[in-house]
Amino acid sequence: MNTQDNLILKIANINEVIEKWNYEIKIHPENILYCSAANEFINEIKKGTRITYIAKLNNQIISDLTVIIKEKGIINEAKYTNDLVSNKRVYICGVRTIKEYQGKGYLSKLFKFVENDLKKMGYEEICLSVNIKETKNLMMYFKWNYTNYIRTEIREGKEDIFIFNYYYKKIDI
Repeated sequence: MNTQDNLILKIANINEVIEKWNYEIKIHPENILYCSAANEFINEIKKGTRITYIAKLNNQIISDLTVIIKEKGIINEAKYTNDLVSNKRVYICGVRTIKEYQGKGYLSKLFKFVENDLKKMGYEEICLSVNIKETKNLMMYFKWNYTNYIRTEIREGKEDIFIFNYYYKKIDI
C-alpha cells in the first residue's frame, strides 16, 4: 500500500471490488453487461487469475484497473487476449477513473504503483489495449512507454465497429 496526500494506492480486497462494480452498475443502469462483467471479475479475483488495483481518496475509490495474470483468467475476452498473458507478461484491462478526478495525475500514480508491484512479482512486461478512437488515452499510454506494438483487433458492436491496438512495455522501474 502506498499513501500520499490522502491518496491510497493498493490491491483491492473483495469488498472494495464489489463496491467498485456496484458503482459502475449504478452509473450505467442501461447496460446489463456491467452485471455480467462484475460477476466475471469478482469470480476471477477469487480464483487468483486477476488482481484489481485501486486509488482511494478520502475513502472513495476514484480510479481502478484490473490485471489479468493467468491465461485461464480470461473468459469473455479469450479470443482477443490469448497471446497477451504468460508467466512473464500480464494484461491490464478495465482502466477507469471517475470523471471529476481525470487529468489530475491519479491514474498515473496508480500505474506506477501497479508496475512496481508487478515487477516485484517477477513479471517483465505489461500489455494493454486501446480503442484507436480514444486518442487521449492512446497519447497517455505512449507517454508512459506503452509503445511496443503487438497487433490490431477489430471488434463488431451492435451499432459500431471498434478497432483496438495492443501495446506492451518492459517493466523497467
